[in-house]
Amino acid sequence: MHPDRRSFIAAAAACALAPGAWAQAGFPDRPIRLVVPNPPGGPSDIVGRFLADAMRTELGQPLVIDNRPGASGLIGTAAVAGAPADGYTVLVTSRSNHVMAPLVQKSAQVDPVRDLAPVGLVLRAVGMFVTHAKAPFRTLKDLVAYAKANPGKLFYGSAGIGATNHIAVEQFARLAGIELTHVPYKGSGTLLTGLMAGEVSLALLDFASAQPGLQGGSLVPLVQTASRRLVSLPQVPTLLEAGYRNYDPSFWIGLAVPKGTPAPVVARLNKALNVALAETQMKARAQVNGWELAGGTPAVLGETIAQDLREYPALVKQLEIKPG
Repeated sequence: MHPDRRSFIAAAAACALAPGAWAQAGFPDRPIRLVVPNPPGGPSDIVGRFLADAMRTELGQPLVIDNRPGASGLIGTAAVAGAPADGYTVLVTSRSNHVMAPLVQKSAQVDPVRDLAPVGLVLRAVGMFVTHAKAPFRTLKDLVAYAKANPGKLFYGSAGIGATNHIAVEQFARLAGIELTHVPYKGSGTLLTGLMAGEVSLALLDFASAQPGLQGGSLVPLVQTASRRLVSLPQVPTLLEAGYRNYDPSFWIGLAVPKGTPAPVVARLNKALNVALAETQMKARAQVNGWELAGGTPAVLGETIAQDLREYPALVKQLEIKPG
């Protein structure tokens, strides 16, 4: 057999045995759908839009945002889990929809750990307890005193039953020894609107979502979840300074794809994520928004999820969180 023909046959056989190699070489050759399982305006949406812009250069294809809100993020999560495992459908995931909502919504048709594969941890975000400008308190201590004097009459909002800020505020109420009344909204965007309108008097928001209201004066910060005070808000104390130890209601955001997506495709997306997080513009956005950029291998997100699953099932049971 002619040497060139023998080489061609060997190469073809190798490719046939490793279909992922073809996927890696040709991926992506069309736009990628970036599913945000929340309405526009929340932390996952804000981060998703920044990532869509930052990852486009490395991937050579546009990333199109597809907001799929509902069921505390489980509708969008299920949409990605049921999509073809080819890398063209990516989920902007978080503790809320990946861990919390499945723990609370027992009838959920999707199991993110079973049905999704991690691409990478994008960031951890500083949380902030905030109230509206007309509320009768300006510090966390005053809020606790008010709640004790008016049990059950202080309303707090969340992004939905089972959302991170739902579980976190319930945990805070237990630690502070107060009784609060929960008002679930359909995402962080509507929660923010309701809070600024005075429909509720307390919410835990990520700093990026709260920033416009803080700057405009319609929201008042009570305490922040960072380990040290943010440079941009040096007057706002931390939870540790307020006397709450071993309590971390911060947020995280990552990227995930349907389980079974070829490893070379996951690696390609992971590389694009890490390149995007290393950009000067992304670092500047992180500093402004109180984000701690993460990155690394898919295993970093996998371990983050595993750690949450070691901690939160017992907490959800202890707090007696019920589905809506």
